[in-house]
Amino acid sequence: MVHQTDLQDAGKFLQQGNYKRALKAAQLAAKKSPKSAVAPNIIGIATSAIGRPNEAIAHFQKALKLQPDFPEAQKNLAQTLILIGRADTAVALLAKLAATAPNDWQAWFLKAQGELALRRENDALYSTEKAQTAAPRNPAIYHLRSKILLSLGKIKDAIDALETVLQINPDDVLALTQLSLPLARQNRTQEALDVVQKAVALAPDDIPARYRLATQYVEMGDTAEAIKHYTAILAIQPDNPDALEQLTLLRPAAEIGKMEPQIRSALNKAAKNTEERASLFFALAKVLTAKDDTVQARKMLGLANKEMAKLRPYDPVADAAVTRATLDRFAQPEVHFDDAPQGPKPIFVLGLPRSGTTLVETVLGLHPNVAPLGERGTAGFLLRDIIEHNLPFTARDAAALVREDQRLLPDLPEDTVAYIDKMPENYRLVGFLKMTYPNARIAHVRRDPRDIALSMWKSHFSGAVLSYSYDLDWMAEKFNLYAQSMAHWRAVLPGQILDVRYEDLVQDIATTGARMAAFCDLTWHDAMAHPERSTTAVLTLSATQVRRPVHTGSIGKWREDPGILDDFVTRLDPALWGDYLN
Repeated sequence: MVHQTDLQDAGKFLQQGNYKRALKAAQLAAKKSPKSAVAPNIIGIATSAIGRPNEAIAHFQKALKLQPDFPEAQKNLAQTLILIGRADTAVALLAKLAATAPNDWQAWFLKAQGELALRRENDALYSTEKAQTAAPRNPAIYHLRSKILLSLGKIKDAIDALETVLQINPDDVLALTQLSLPLARQNRTQEALDVVQKAVALAPDDIPARYRLATQYVEMGDTAEAIKHYTAILAIQPDNPDALEQLTLLRPAAEIGKMEPQIRSALNKAAKNTEERASLFFALAKVLTAKDDTVQARKMLGLANKEMAKLRPYDPVADAAVTRATLDRFAQPEVHFDDAPQGPKPIFVLGLPRSGTTLVETVLGLHPNVAPLGERGTAGFLLRDIIEHNLPFTARDAAALVREDQRLLPDLPEDTVAYIDKMPENYRLVGFLKMTYPNARIAHVRRDPRDIALSMWKSHFSGAVLSYSYDLDWMAEKFNLYAQSMAHWRAVLPGQILDVRYEDLVQDIATTGARMAAFCDLTWHDAMAHPERSTTAVLTLSATQVRRPVHTGSIGKWREDPGILDDFVTRLDPALWGDYLN
């Protein structure tokens, strides 16, 4: 057993994170004992860890050829398959392993990871439940479960999972950090701040914790504290792209210009085809704008959006097919409920992102009996499978959706008569929303498409929902699709959608706001004309803009640099956008 010493060394080096030395020791062991399955398994682990996952797969397969019932090699192979995007193969392998070893929590855990990658979230939840049964106090399982639940829009349940982690270990920095955002989404702002402050106190150099704390302050409107913590990140990691980008959005123009050398230095080190590089291009565009270098700023925006378009491609053909299938369901929408569901009624504020939906929500949300809940998105999550697979939607399905949607609502004050769901993408779901909530009010925000497009072109969005915004042709296709959708809903639901022109709202907030309130069966309060006084946290890119007094400065902003949008404007359908383009 002369190879055992080499295997022990390899295992020791793995624990130390010294993967190159682990690889050498395991290779030596494999030469001395070519029939040992342990050596190729360790070689596979080390090879994957140093960034060669495809090569690692061959070593795990060799280990399994030598010892077919080697569970560690099976799990390592599955984990690597998930890493390289072959989750379907991994899940099939893990299903067999879990069937023969039902108490192997790692097998169920990895299976859940693979199922999540395949967007089989409900299967993934079941696998985490099996893993929990085998290892009820393993925090990694609850971390994964919270991630799955968030992907389903089940924010309350995700909070429960993370709070379970903290029951196991109250000082789990990752759980404290990850808990902050879902708490904020549930309007539990102070708790969201408290948990991430604790995370930073426990680990001052933990960049994700510090970043989340800074972002929480942005959402709360405390720009000074946000700048302080983004700056602290740069003291830890001077080239951090996210912190650099955020600071260009928050610092005064005079200070932004001074950031150029640091941003260019970080850009020289950033890998191509990465979101980090795109962040730095966006940041540099902001710097150059502050220095009145319009030509170079436009060039940087082009590079930033080009980088993001490669990372997050948009398929306009597939999107159009799904949208048209949804519209076809509702040639003549039927309301399945004789009576509206009990409780506060929903007000859905929808439209294109950057159209003014946050402003409309803030105005209505200043009514003392209205709860502004931000971009919930719950309805879209609950309807996803029905829409994507064109499944039937019956009265029973509608009732089930209402029950689950209301279960996931945050706790509302007793005197709440209405709550606001400001998810712009809900424009696709209007038929479903009116079927499930016949008493719902729908406020649709309209704005000059050129102003929206320019704002989008200058913005770096989180997630993949707005991937169309990184290409001007894609953007035009999406805008036309959106306008077609709203024309359809107005035709089949006459009088049930209030169109709110952004331009009218900012020019005369009292008149337009009062019209919005009346449509929602609300009494107008003078305080609603001052959205800048709202203390409600804002979790979108509008967090800083909405804190300022309402102004008309953004109307016609596109005229300052009209050429940048030529490709976009030429593809807009004048039949849909004529009231703005003529």
